Amino acid sequence: MSLEHTKREAQPSTEFDPFTSEFDVNPYPMLEKLRAQPALPYWETGHGWLLSRYEDAIAVLRDSKRFTANRAVWEFDAELGLTTQIPELQNLSKYGLFALASADHARVRKLVSPALTPRAIERLRPEIQAIVDEILDGVEAKGTLNVVTEVAARIPARVIGSMLKIPKGREALFQRFTEAMIKSFVPGLVCAKEMEAMRPDIAEGLNLVRETVEDRRRHPLEEDILTTLIRTEERGDSLSAQELLSLVAALIVGGFETTVHLISFTVYNLLQRPEVLAQVKAEPGLTRNVIEEVLRFDNFGKTGLARYALEDVALSGVTIKKGQLVLVMLGSALRDEGTFSSADVFDVRRNTNASLAFGHGAHYCIGASLARLEVQLTVSTLVQRFPQMKLLAQPSFGPHPVLRKMESLEVQLRPR
Repeated sequence: MSLEHTKREAQPSTEFDPFTSEFDVNPYPMLEKLRAQPALPYWETGHGWLLSRYEDAIAVLRDSKRFTANRAVWEFDAELGLTTQIPELQNLSKYGLFALASADHARVRKLVSPALTPRAIERLRPEIQAIVDEILDGVEAKGTLNVVTEVAARIPARVIGSMLKIPKGREALFQRFTEAMIKSFVPGLVCAKEMEAMRPDIAEGLNLVRETVEDRRRHPLEEDILTTLIRTEERGDSLSAQELLSLVAALIVGGFETTVHLISFTVYNLLQRPEVLAQVKAEPGLTRNVIEEVLRFDNFGKTGLARYALEDVALSGVTIKKGQLVLVMLGSALRDEGTFSSADVFDVRRNTNASLAFGHGAHYCIGASLARLEVQLTVSTLVQRFPQMKLLAQPSFGPHPVLRKMESLEVQLRPR
């Protein structure tokens, strides 16, 4: 089916532009207009339907029979040239969770889930706390701090490296590998020339991960995530070596941007609300509530979660054709007044059971517990160490195809 043919069928269309600086700073007026439209709008630039209301969002995320996260069914793939440009990454994409058929996806998630349960992740608390403390030790003497670059962006790669027990002396390579992986897996973030320049870091990093896996196979450790995954593979029920490597890559890519932005947006929202910050100081356990409310109230996604129709589907006044893209816009769905009372009010005591922030159903984020723990420990420790911390300026944002990418959040750590 051609692009023009689908455009003619996919009505009504909408002028939706999430790539402006105004959208990064405050996307909610535009999202409110989308929710007010009687029928699902079609976004021509993104070649997909925009699901801005909560009921539509959860209906699609729950419906694994008629919608898939596997981009292989998307009718525009060939026309838009959305193919892996780095050969070393082709198998990672092929065997990644979002590319597996439903049966294989369910099998892999079942095998992996014991290593990533909240209880299993909780055992990492001392390691993660030590990393956070070390990073904050290094900035404590500073008067001002860019939370994004000097704290948030340094934590996820360190945590993943610690989880995998990357050998001493190889951390710098693993950091370069992590950064290259993140850029390569987000379409539009880098050009073809930059992709090619990243190939050596990716190739060396993949070799490092393979070597680490083989070393752990020879020398297993107790209560170690990689040992758990390897033993799962060896039982033959079965997690293949390539699936194991793809899962490690997914932990790196999926856990990085989410954690960086959730730390940054949580600190920003806290410092904007002195009354909430005072509550958190008096009741540190409230940090968990703050994180969940930030995920709902100020979600940093731009275009949401991608799903593809496996058959023609009637939804909210339109027919979504087989092979078409729908974008589940979490930032809008989580501000839907039809589901959340006083949706535009930041309420730290809110019941967040209806949150879709980490997805829903078969593709619920397997790393959600890890991200939550990293953010909780980072934000709590920042507040404890620097109780008089305050904003110096509003955050700045940079270009990104799928995220409201906060690049700078300048804070003053102590009174001058």
